[in-house]
Amino acid sequence: MCLFIFILIVILIISLRFQRSIDVKYLTKDDLIKYGNVNGSRKRIPRLIHQTYETLNIPPIWNKSIQSILETNSKDFQYIQWTHKQMKFFVKKHEPKFYHQTYVHYKYEMQRIDSFRYVLMYHLGGIYLDMDNGCNYPLESLLTTIETLNPNSTFLVLFPQEDTFGIQTDFIVSTAKHPIFRQFISNLHSFNHYYILHHLTILLSAGPLFATFQERFFRQTNEEIVRILQNQVYKSIFWKTNGGSWFGRDTLIILFLYYNRFTIFKYFLIIFLVFLILFKRRQIKFSFYFFQRIFLQWQNKIR
Repeated sequence: MCLFIFILIVILIISLRFQRSIDVKYLTKDDLIKYGNVNGSRKRIPRLIHQTYETLNIPPIWNKSIQSILETNSKDFQYIQWTHKQMKFFVKKHEPKFYHQTYVHYKYEMQRIDSFRYVLMYHLGGIYLDMDNGCNYPLESLLTTIETLNPNSTFLVLFPQEDTFGIQTDFIVSTAKHPIFRQFISNLHSFNHYYILHHLTILLSAGPLFATFQERFFRQTNEEIVRILQNQVYKSIFWKTNGGSWFGRDTLIILFLYYNRFTIFKYFLIIFLVFLILFKRRQIKFSFYFFQRIFLQWQNKIR
């Protein structure tokens, strides 16, 4: 019961979406049409595409999605695949404090993968993309749009909109040294706890929920821009193959609770109020019999 209440509270907190101090800067379909083919924009985002996997031997299930990325972007981008061993050395070299204090102590490998993305984006920038994302057309037009929308800003970052959590981290576009990723890295140690469930631990310690919290509290300026890619635009750029390799049974529980959160919370309140009323009535009944008994004893003494 306590576990259920904890998960429900977390989900309700998530649904509040944390009010930002400034309005969200979205990247829309209209932006992409208007600025996607602009010539002469100042390039600040490195033309690098990063992907990660345990080894260089990629499962066949992702061959088609990776091939689509290479075919549509080989002209403008350098492709880099990171193994878990290379990830480890990169983090150790560039963020030694985080590496020794947090990275090596993570309970799950997915936490290391998630946190590596932030270290990678801060130090190299470019595009991070999960292997289950297939590409419909070249990403150069998207980067051109980001750079044209804010021509005078030094630091640019783009996260996809995610209906469940706020932002997603399966696709990230960024300039190197964006301060938001320094904030991410600085706070990873504070969020490294076990949150009762496997899935919830990954989400909150380094995954999309962690990223959502950090993005909400980041104070962007005209020099440090954070943009959110609208969901419909994201879906038009990418197609999905099977992913979520770290999902477990608790994933299904959390998703069920999220999508039914208001109904469940309503019934929970009703049950709580019923129990409260019954408890109060029992207390009143007990009090009545208690005082009645005292009164009868007092009457007997008088007689």
